[in-house]
Amino acid sequence: MDKETLRALHIIVKGRVQGVGFRYWTRSLAKSLNVKGRVQNLADYSVEIIAEADTDTLGEFVYALKHEHPYARVESLNSEEVRARGYTDFRIEV
Repeated sequence: MDKETLRALHIIVKGRVQGVGFRYWTRSLAKSLNVKGRVQNLADYSVEIIAEADTDTLGEFVYALKHEHPYARVESLNSEEVRARGYTDFRIEV
Protein backbone atom coordinates (compact mmCIF):
# COMPACT_ATOMS: atom_id res chain seq x y z
CA MET A 1 0.00 0.00 0.00
CA ASP A 2 1.43 3.39 -0.89
CA LYS A 3 1.72 6.30 1.51
CA GLU A 4 -1.09 8.24 -0.17
CA THR A 5 -3.73 5.61 0.64
CA LEU A 6 -2.43 4.39 4.02
CA ARG A 7 -4.33 5.80 7.01
CA ALA A 8 -3.92 5.08 10.69
CA LEU A 9 -6.43 5.21 13.53
CA HIS A 10 -5.91 5.26 17.29
CA ILE A 11 -8.98 3.50 18.70
CA ILE A 12 -10.21 3.14 22.28
CA VAL A 13 -12.97 0.59 22.86
CA LYS A 14 -14.89 0.64 26.15
CA GLY A 15 -17.47 -1.74 27.57
CA ARG A 16 -17.22 -5.46 28.24
CA VAL A 17 -14.12 -5.91 26.10
CA GLN A 18 -11.68 -7.60 28.49
CA GLY A 19 -11.98 -11.23 29.52
CA VAL A 20 -14.01 -12.16 26.42
CA GLY A 21 -11.22 -12.83 23.88
CA PHE A 22 -11.56 -9.40 22.28
CA ARG A 23 -7.83 -8.88 21.59
CA TYR A 24 -7.44 -12.28 19.90
CA TRP A 25 -10.62 -11.77 17.89
CA THR A 26 -9.40 -8.28 16.90
CA ARG A 27 -6.09 -9.73 15.69
CA SER A 28 -7.94 -12.36 13.64
CA LEU A 29 -10.23 -9.69 12.17
CA ALA A 30 -7.26 -7.47 11.34
CA LYS A 31 -5.42 -10.30 9.60
CA SER A 32 -8.52 -11.20 7.56
CA LEU A 33 -8.82 -7.57 6.36
CA ASN A 34 -5.05 -7.03 5.96
CA VAL A 35 -5.05 -4.34 8.67
CA LYS A 36 -1.68 -3.75 10.32
CA GLY A 37 -1.03 -2.44 13.84
CA ARG A 38 -1.50 -3.57 17.43
CA VAL A 39 -4.03 -4.14 20.20
CA GLN A 40 -3.64 -4.10 23.98
CA ASN A 41 -5.68 -4.04 27.17
CA LEU A 42 -5.51 -0.87 29.27
CA ALA A 43 -5.65 -0.59 33.06
CA ASP A 44 -9.11 1.04 32.94
CA TYR A 45 -10.54 -2.15 31.33
CA SER A 46 -10.73 -0.61 27.88
CA VAL A 47 -8.84 -1.81 24.80
CA GLU A 48 -6.47 0.32 22.72
CA ILE A 49 -5.92 -0.36 19.03
CA ILE A 50 -3.64 1.19 16.43
CA ALA A 51 -4.87 0.20 12.97
CA GLU A 52 -3.34 0.97 9.58
CA ALA A 53 -5.04 0.35 6.23
CA ASP A 54 -6.86 2.20 3.47
CA THR A 55 -10.00 4.22 4.26
CA ASP A 56 -12.56 1.60 3.19
CA THR A 57 -10.83 -1.22 5.04
CA LEU A 58 -10.60 0.84 8.23
CA GLY A 59 -14.32 1.53 7.95
CA GLU A 60 -15.05 -2.21 7.75
CA PHE A 61 -12.68 -2.87 10.65
CA VAL A 62 -14.28 -0.26 12.93
CA TYR A 63 -17.79 -1.45 12.08
CA ALA A 64 -16.86 -5.03 12.97
CA LEU A 65 -15.22 -3.92 16.22
CA LYS A 66 -18.48 -2.23 17.24
CA HIS A 67 -20.93 -4.91 16.16
CA GLU A 68 -19.53 -8.36 15.42
CA HIS A 69 -17.77 -9.83 18.47
CA PRO A 70 -20.05 -12.56 19.87
CA TYR A 71 -19.36 -11.92 23.60
CA ALA A 72 -18.18 -8.32 23.88
CA ARG A 73 -20.51 -5.44 24.63
CA VAL A 74 -19.06 -2.27 23.13
CA GLU A 75 -20.38 0.76 24.98
CA SER A 76 -18.21 3.27 23.15
CA LEU A 77 -15.59 3.33 20.44
CA ASN A 78 -13.58 6.50 19.91
CA SER A 79 -11.10 6.88 17.10
CA GLU A 80 -8.80 9.59 15.88
CA GLU A 81 -6.54 9.68 12.88
CA VAL A 82 -2.84 9.52 13.70
CA ARG A 83 0.35 9.35 11.68
CA ALA A 84 0.96 5.92 10.15
CA ARG A 85 4.02 4.14 11.51
CA GLY A 86 4.27 1.47 8.83
CA TYR A 87 3.44 -1.63 10.86
CA THR A 88 4.18 -4.85 8.98
CA ASP A 89 1.81 -7.13 10.93
CA PHE A 90 -0.92 -7.00 13.57
CA ARG A 91 0.09 -8.03 17.06
CA ILE A 92 -1.22 -8.30 20.58
CA GLU A 93 0.80 -6.33 23.11
CA VAL A 94 0.76 -6.84 26.85
